[in-house]
Amino acid sequence: MAGRFETYIRPNRGFAAVPTHDGLTLVIAGWPHAELEANKSDIEGNYLKVFELAPPFLERIRAAKREVRFAGACVPNFFRKPFGPGWALVGDAGYNKDPITAQGISDAFHDAERCSGAVDEALRGVRSFDAALGDYQRARDRHAMPMYEFTCQLATLQPPPPEMQRLFGAIHGNAAAMDDFVRMNAGTISPAEFFAPERVGAMMAAASLRN
Repeated sequence: MAGRFETYIRPNRGFAAVPTHDGLTLVIAGWPHAELEANKSDIEGNYLKVFELAPPFLERIRAAKREVRFAGACVPNFFRKPFGPGWALVGDAGYNKDPITAQGISDAFHDAERCSGAVDEALRGVRSFDAALGDYQRARDRHAMPMYEFTCQLATLQPPPPEMQRLFGAIHGNAAAMDDFVRMNAGTISPAEFFAPERVGAMMAAASLRN
């Protein structure tokens, strides 16, 4: 496999190749939860079948050497209240979303920073525990919920809603808009910012001028 990140989205399927240590490449394939039990009966066969949706990619997979056993996961999506009497939650303990957008570690660092600040205020008597941790929860939710909702939609591996398809058509060829979309997927900007009505309107207007 080439030493570069690759990602593919196909109807009901998603897969990617990610360079890792010692010249190895992590190759990920995903399918809807509804197919989990049926596909478990032949993990390798169903795994390779995913790549038939990109024949050149499949050829490279077949020419590669598998170094380790297959590993799979199926994770729930949830939001929890992140604090209570004598305890607080950060990262995946407080909310969890499908790893398809790879935001978990970054969010955990954000949570840890906010939570530690709130706990420090409570322990120093600056504010009550409930007030400080309540602000932590609200800040967490403002930051995390837009990406959580975007991730849950993306993880269905279904075609985007019609309005999103129109937006993707509009940003095609718009370098600045495409860069912003990549930044959103990387977590640099929030989906709430990228999909803000004024920004969407500007991208649609720019597409009209190009056409």
